[in-house]
Amino acid sequence: MSASPNKLIEMLMEAGIKNIRLGVLALEMKQVVKAGEYFIKAQDIVSELRYSINSEIESEIPDQLIQLYDFMYNQLVIGNVDQDIQVLQDVQKMLTELLETWKELTEQQ
Repeated sequence: MSASPNKLIEMLMEAGIKNIRLGVLALEMKQVVKAGEYFIKAQDIVSELRYSINSEIESEIPDQLIQLYDFMYNQLVIGNVDQDIQVLQDVQKMLTELLETWKELTEQQ
């Protein structure tokens, strides 16, 4: 519990990616209920990331991140309901790219 705020964001992103990956694997194994549980966890994580943004920063970046997280959340819901693996993997890819960017930025600080 002594992780820095930057590290906590990184850990949330990693957990979101992991839950999407596990949910896709469960879908592929026809374990729909288990898959849904993983996707709901991923939705909760993306929601937490969205609400952790400091929107008081004078920049377009917070608003863009909020829009991105809202989009990811909605896609996770759609992918879960429709059991659309491609949509879910697209969100996983976006979250992975965001994590890589986050790591690069926090290393520079």
